[in-house]
Amino acid sequence: KKRGLDARSPPPSTRCSLHDCALLRRRPLRPLMKFGRVLQLRAIPEWRESYIGYKRFKRLLKRLPTAQSSGSFSPTASLSLREPSELEAPLLSGPYAEVEALFFAALDDDLRRVNEVSVAETESIETSVTLATGGEALLSQEEVAALYCRLAKLRSFMSLNATAVKKILKKFDKNMAGTGREPQLPSVMKRLEAEPFSVCRRRADGMAVELERAMPPDKVPRLRQLAQDALKRAGGGRESRPNVLPLALSLAAGLVVALAPLEAFEQADRPEAQRCLGVLVATVGLWLSEAVPFFATALLVPVLAVASGAVPPKLVHKTGELEQAPDIAKRVLNSMFNAVILLVLSSLVAARVVARCQLELRLAAALQERLRHQAGLFLL
Repeated sequence: KKRGLDARSPPPSTRCSLHDCALLRRRPLRPLMKFGRVLQLRAIPEWRESYIGYKRFKRLLKRLPTAQSSGSFSPTASLSLREPSELEAPLLSGPYAEVEALFFAALDDDLRRVNEVSVAETESIETSVTLATGGEALLSQEEVAALYCRLAKLRSFMSLNATAVKKILKKFDKNMAGTGREPQLPSVMKRLEAEPFSVCRRRADGMAVELERAMPPDKVPRLRQLAQDALKRAGGGRESRPNVLPLALSLAAGLVVALAPLEAFEQADRPEAQRCLGVLVATVGLWLSEAVPFFATALLVPVLAVASGAVPPKLVHKTGELEQAPDIAKRVLNSMFNAVILLVLSSLVAARVVARCQLELRLAAALQERLRHQAGLFLL
């Protein structure tokens, strides 16, 4: 009691501190992918233009702090969220309520496209489902599996769009928190329940159950796996691991060329030239097969050149000995990087930081606020 402990609590020696408890609960964390990237990777190619413009909405909301600080926001009258180039237009004077009007006008436009695709595809698939689940099965199991995969793509399309609307509305409410407006998420989500694509989503779920019932029970797990594979091929698996087989074949082809007993290189007594040819073959194979991203292939070239011994060592004047592998690697990398390249890369990074923080828009808005009545000085 002198220590302020409850009589029922265990002695201090047997209790865990907050730090110890946190260590016990700690698990290895994986970085979460942003939803904009998820939407881009999982988008079905044939419907890519009909998805919610999530990133464009985010770009619009990033301009809200400027509007809150200056008390105004002024997109141009022709501003469209579907054209990224027009989003770079400078700020003009205008009422802050235009943000909300522009946001929901664009949201209505995006929902209209989502509804059109959802209704058309649902009606088309529903006709085929009737043939597959009717009294007389008019479709084979292979045709039912293809129809189920098509239905999985449609369900993914509608699910991703519903999630995009919910997430962007949360961001909208968060950015509008200081304006006195009521949160829009509850009312809009209630409205979404009556939207045609939400109705089609419920119908699609029912059709998926009907197709699974039309198949033998032992075929249902295979059917679901086929649907997952179809979604990955359509766009959901492009973000992951490199293609192992083309990667192995490209490196193996380069190794064979570098080590094969070629008479032309043996007569010239130039083993480095043959190894360089092997590096070239491996690099061309990686570029053509796209086993790894292009930038990774480019960075792999100096590594392969040094590791394979394709770069002949030079004589060091100070010691009179040939260069060792670390010296060769330093020489190769120094030839690929100098002060001019550093200057160019630094300029690109600085430009990206300015664009990311929208410093040019903030500066233009500040100048316009101070020099609104001095057009000549503003132009200067």
